[in-house]
Amino acid sequence: MREYFLDRIYGEYQAYKASVLEENGGSVYARCYEIDCMINIYEILKEFAMKLPANELERLMSHRDILKYLYELWLKKADSHYAEMEHHVTAEMNKLISNTGELKERNVA
Repeated sequence: MREYFLDRIYGEYQAYKASVLEENGGSVYARCYEIDCMINIYEILKEFAMKLPANELERLMSHRDILKYLYELWLKKADSHYAEMEHHVTAEMNKLISNTGELKERNVA
């Protein structure tokens, strides 16, 4: 059952990848976030499947387009990734501003 499930999600992933590769560069670029998420969801599912018993894998098999379904649910969640990155960039910019001021003062003196 595990091998069948892994083959299925691999097939879904390959079909998704092929559909993206058929698009032109601009369209692919516009879908970068989606592509990254689908790759991550696929990798997480592979790891998760290794820990599940056959009966639970069998229940998952009754769902179609698992990758797409999980991605669509992910889009509905409040994403903290942007907030974390914003905090990081702000903190680092403040350090750069502070350090730049110190360097300017040293160079002037």
